[in-house]
Amino acid sequence: MSVEPLEQQIQRLPQEDLARLVGWLERFPNRQAPGHSDDSAELTDAERSGLLRRRNEVLANPDLAQPMDDDYFDGLKRQLADLTRA
Repeated sequence: MSVEPLEQQIQRLPQEDLARLVGWLERFPNRQAPGHSDDSAELTDAERSGLLRRRNEVLANPDLAQPMDDDYFDGLKRQLADLTRA
């Protein structure tokens, strides 16, 4: 199924179902991470605190952030290729 039919179906959802879907989507990436099970999909207080601290540091000093442009992703691909060859 392509994105367009999904968008149309999502737009027709009642508010309660839409809220449930949004909650599920927020938890979904954690379910895909290695070492995470469905039971550990929520962030711990320490994880949430660390993320908020780092976010605040970057907001206070944007120069700390690394741009995620094509060069960035090309570099990640090269690093991954190097690791898989080793």
